[in-house]
Amino acid sequence: MITAKKRLPGSATVQQTAIQQATSLLEQLPEKPKEIWTLKEAIDLLQDSITTTLKRGYSHEEVAAMLADQGIQISVSSLKRYLAYTKKEKAVAEGVKPRRPRRTAAQKQAEAEAKLSATPASVSAPDAQPVQKDAADSTPAKRKTGRPTSTRTKTATRATPVAPPNATSTLQTTASRPRKKKA
Repeated sequence: MITAKKRLPGSATVQQTAIQQATSLLEQLPEKPKEIWTLKEAIDLLQDSITTTLKRGYSHEEVAAMLADQGIQISVSSLKRYLAYTKKEKAVAEGVKPRRPRRTAAQKQAEAEAKLSATPASVSAPDAQPVQKDAADSTPAKRKTGRPTSTRTKTATRATPVAPPNATSTLQTTASRPRKKKA
């Protein structure tokens, strides 16, 4: 008994000649001009005109209002962001190095510590007398550090916390705790 191949429902067959005709038709089509642009693309196209307008003394708010009159609804912040983005892309395309990002406070502190640790003690204090160590004294000298400054104000440390009338927990502020005495 001969069985026929079963096709999935909804699947259609296409002949080789139809595929070849469709391919030749699609390859012969001319390029269709783009009619709808995103805001980012529109600002990219208008960047030179907008920057010229800004150099003439107009503000970003005025430029955004002029664009809105022409049917390009854009907020001032979006206009600024898109201009900065297209300017950056243009600079990268021209081979100009982008700006180096800002250093964070942690990076600055790490660099300062690295400089301090790389500097020998004799170079950092030229007028200082060398310290003589006894042979019996093998412990390294402790460095005196000042007391860290507090960011709280005096009124903030003396303030007592406000608890709801039903609360029975015992709360203390740093001002009500006894201080450790220095030895």
